[in-house]
Amino acid sequence: MKAVIFDLDGVITDTAEYHFLAWQHIAEQIDIPFNRSVNESLKGISRAESLENMLMIGGVETKYSNAEKQELMHQKNQYYQALISKLTPEDLLPGIGRLLCELKGENIKIGLASSSRNAPAILKRLEIMDDFHAIVDPATLTNGKPDPEIFLTAAAQLGVSPAECAAIEDAEAGISAIKSAGMFAVGVGHEPSMLQADLIVRQTSDLTIVLLHEVWGKYRIRSVKE
Repeated sequence: MKAVIFDLDGVITDTAEYHFLAWQHIAEQIDIPFNRSVNESLKGISRAESLENMLMIGGVETKYSNAEKQELMHQKNQYYQALISKLTPEDLLPGIGRLLCELKGENIKIGLASSSRNAPAILKRLEIMDDFHAIVDPATLTNGKPDPEIFLTAAAQLGVSPAECAAIEDAEAGISAIKSAGMFAVGVGHEPSMLQADLIVRQTSDLTIVLLHEVWGKYRIRSVKE
């Protein structure tokens, strides 16, 4: 294991509530239904895909021009940025600060593969920007998760092969992307949405370098046999 690649929301910090509030704000403006169940379906996908899904659920997918959709996404992002401006290092999820220190201590490279264009700003507010050797810019990508492009790009930026990478996600689309990239997949959350993962933990505080090494070793042995 030469590199560990992180998703952001739900893995490093929990901005899911901020996304929910921002999308809810937009939904109220255009008078379409929006609840936590709909919000859950938006996890792990891009802002544009999220808006398209919302419009489809609201039955108004053909009502808005491309320019109007761009404006709605811009408004959502402005509202979201106002919310995340309150983030501090205290908003790191439990155990993540320790895990980053452990990885650095073993000279394991650290990458970020998040579909959020606000990722650099969030890392700065959490005061962990300097811990990352590579941060993929989602604006440069052609495909979003579950396509593996973002994870393959992270590996390339880190200078390691996908087979030498572990990646951590909390969404089913992300786990699918990791496995399609040929990487060791770590899922954080409830098992039903993590079925493809090679290692599943219920919460970030369960993640340690010892656990990663232990399950990675078993995974590599199994992969060789297959």
